[in-house]
Amino acid sequence: MHRIYGWLLVAVLAAIAGCAAPGPRTTTISQEKLQSLLAARFPYTGRVGPLFELQAQAPQLRLLPAQNRLGTAIQVQVTERLTRTVFTGVLDMDYGVQFEPSDQTLRMADVRVNSLSFTGVPERYQTVVQGLGPILAERVLDGIKLHQVSAKDLAVVDGWGYAPGSIEVTAAGLRITLNPKKSP
Repeated sequence: MHRIYGWLLVAVLAAIAGCAAPGPRTTTISQEKLQSLLAARFPYTGRVGPLFELQAQAPQLRLLPAQNRLGTAIQVQVTERLTRTVFTGVLDMDYGVQFEPSDQTLRMADVRVNSLSFTGVPERYQTVVQGLGPILAERVLDGIKLHQVSAKDLAVVDGWGYAPGSIEVTAAGLRITLNPKKSP
């Protein structure tokens, strides 16, 4: 008889626990995994206006937990299309990360260029490069897709009754909080 009551108590507790609203869950993507995801998007080749071609490669990611941001230094090469003159440099920036539910992506947010330096740029163009370069880079990079979350992964999270929540940069990596969905 005690055995039946014991099993009945376990069943009631399991039912009560199943009805209780689950709390938020977190998962962390390590710096190594983030570096790998970022590196997979490089090398990048594109145009900057009608006169310049850009090639970017070798991104180096760093975690900035005190500012809740990621930092990245990227080697860049700009080729002037008419004369084929090549300028090499480094773009160093930091940015926040946000989840964009409309297309299920992780994107750069609030991009800040810390430095943009090129070797071999004639003195008469240095002011333009140093003044406009960072502003243009911030405008172009803000909102850039870092990672596409697969529909399959989101379906699993949805099936568990969760939805993506906050994203936080920690010393261990990028911590993503999954919040319980509200019942209708």
